[in-house]
Amino acid sequence: MPSYEEVTQRAGSLRSLTGLTEAEFQALLPHFEQAFVTYMHDRTIDGQPRTGRRYSTYGTCPLPTIADKLLFILTYLKQNPIQEVQGQLFGMSQSNANKWIHVLHPVLNQALADQELLPARTAAEFAALVATHTTERRSTTPLFGMMVPNVRSTARQIPKSNKSIRLMCSHRAGCGIIGA
Repeated sequence: MPSYEEVTQRAGSLRSLTGLTEAEFQALLPHFEQAFVTYMHDRTIDGQPRTGRRYSTYGTCPLPTIADKLLFILTYLKQNPIQEVQGQLFGMSQSNANKWIHVLHPVLNQALADQELLPARTAAEFAALVATHTTERRSTTPLFGMMVPNVRSTARQIPKSNKSIRLMCSHRAGCGIIGA
């Protein structure tokens, strides 16, 4: 069962598992913690309204620290394993992995939303994001900054053909291209 402490001992492991550097992970951690505390103040681990005692981490919790919780959800989102594999990786059953995923995913989304880092989900949201970003910075957005025009490539052009090409596949012979 990997913990945040163990993962950061191996160079490159955190980046491989989550897509974040240690500095990026540490920058996200306080926002994630605040969103988690807020979420658990109102809800139980099963998503039900909290009516009784407040949330506390049990000694047998498979994700004892907030860094472990963030590692768990970021690993799940980056690696996209089935829940059984995610549970095995973090020392819990599939059903517990499912519970933690359903708790931590909205918490992560809230932490990112609080920092205005959620990706656009629709074309209209993307257009608004680009317009806002361009107005605020009076320059291109980072996405479009990489798409500036440059000189035409000096690589050899691929010759165009008027012949149609079909891809033929057979389970015995494999795939091959046949010109028509």
